[in-house]
Amino acid sequence: MLVSKLILFDYHTNLSEKNVSLNSYIFESRGLPETVSLQPKDIQSNYEIIVSHITKFPGLRFYQLKNEIGIANGTLQHHLSSLVKSDSIFIQYDNSTPRYFSKEIESDSQVIIKRLSQNTTSKIIRLLLKKECQTFAQLVKYSKKSPGTVSLYKNKLVEDRIITGSTDNCKCNKKHGMKIKYRLSDPKKVRILVLEYGKTSLTKSADNLADVFLSLK
Repeated sequence: MLVSKLILFDYHTNLSEKNVSLNSYIFESRGLPETVSLQPKDIQSNYEIIVSHITKFPGLRFYQLKNEIGIANGTLQHHLSSLVKSDSIFIQYDNSTPRYFSKEIESDSQVIIKRLSQNTTSKIIRLLLKKECQTFAQLVKYSKKSPGTVSLYKNKLVEDRIITGSTDNCKCNKKHGMKIKYRLSDPKKVRILVLEYGKTSLTKSADNLADVFLSLK
């Protein structure tokens, strides 16, 4: 039981005198709840929360990160800036929009995850994971986008060296002769990234990584 004592001194008492006799009154407060103190190790800092979330869900944009961990704009921006300056996390820009990655993920893998998180590029990658090679017309048909849109994102994938184009045939596409056919530059690596990070993203309905993961099962 916690007992607190409050000592009240008589205002007539002269504390400067030697051998002073104090008139005091002691009050006891019984039945007070015990105080529980949290140790620093029990409290996860905003810094740790941000790093942990980015490690588990790579490629998130600022607003996605903010909505999921519930940290205020200014606080989140401050921590992200500090983490980037200290090389604790890295940024991949999606046009002018940053996506955040942990330092454990290599730069080429960051680019692949970024493209897997975009709608049209993730559809193209998904198709090429299922089919070894596809013509541009087949990419358009599967993506259900306009030829202009598919051409734009296909070129981004070529620039990122995620896919390549050649007239070489493949097992699933022998009838198109000399037409250019597109395929993944490193299908094994792409599949590993999907299997590693797509499963952890299944709770995020807007995350295309999860869609790609499910399509492979």
